[in-house]
Amino acid sequence: MKVFFRCAATLLFLCFVGGSIKAQSADSLLVVDDIQFDVKEYHVDKTTNELIINLFAISYSKDPREFKMNTFSTQILDQKKQPHFFSSIQMGNVQIRFEDKQNYLHYLLEEDKPVDIQVIVKDWKKTDKPNSIKLVFESSEEEGKFLDVPILLNK
Repeated sequence: MKVFFRCAATLLFLCFVGGSIKAQSADSLLVVDDIQFDVKEYHVDKTTNELIINLFAISYSKDPREFKMNTFSTQILDQKKQPHFFSSIQMGNVQIRFEDKQNYLHYLLEEDKPVDIQVIVKDWKKTDKPNSIKLVFESSEEEGKFLDVPILLNK
């Protein structure tokens, strides 16, 4: 009987600890408008002096939803909080170059399917360190309302 109570107590303890660990990791996620954003990696290509930022987004909506990013408001901030415009933004198979002068990037997000986002900044100064990227996209609840989402590159 003692063995049964020990096993039950151990199982209860593990369930409690596992649940609290899961809750802590969920609190640290960046979820805005039912979309989770996360940084995969970033680096400066020394041969081309390009800053390359790789992110991903996952929609938690049950239906596919349109993601409408305002490309000219989306900026990269360095350690001095100076904004930099992108050279190109690619989300999935949709690519926008700065010289295309397109205000919006449209993408259809499906539930629980991660989508890669790559942002490239040309002529990145070696002395600058990237601090964050500010993504600006339209709210799913109110048309015309745009959300600013700062994503820290160094966590």
